[in-house]
Amino acid sequence: MIASTTALPGTLCLRLAGALDADGATALRPGFETLGQDATQDVVLDLSDVSYLDGAGVGAVAYLFKRLAARGRRLKVQGAAGQPLSTLRALGLHRVFGLDARQPRLGHVFGKGLAWAR
Repeated sequence: MIASTTALPGTLCLRLAGALDADGATALRPGFETLGQDATQDVVLDLSDVSYLDGAGVGAVAYLFKRLAARGRRLKVQGAAGQPLSTLRALGLHRVFGLDARQPRLGHVFGKGLAWAR
C-alpha cells in the first residue's frame, strides 16, 4: 500500500495505491491516526489506484472518517472503481463518503505528493 498527500486550497488530498486489505490497513494506521488528530481541513481520499478493498480496508476508511468527523472535518472518497466501488456500494458507504462514480479522477494533482506509507 502506498499513500501520498497533496495539499490543495482548503483540502488535503490523500491518494492510495495497491490493495487496501489487512496488510494495507495496518500500514496506513499510523498515518490515519496522525491525520485524524492533526487535520485542519477536509480530506479527499482518492481510491483510483486501489485494486482491492476488503473489510479491513473499509474499517480503516471508516476509522479515518470518524476521526475527521470528531474534529469537524469531512472525508470524501473519489475515484473508486471495480471491486472497491462494488464493495462500498454493497455496504451503502458510497453515500456516506460522498462517492459518485461520475466524479473525475484526481490523479493529476498528485505530482509532488509526500509518500508516507509503503
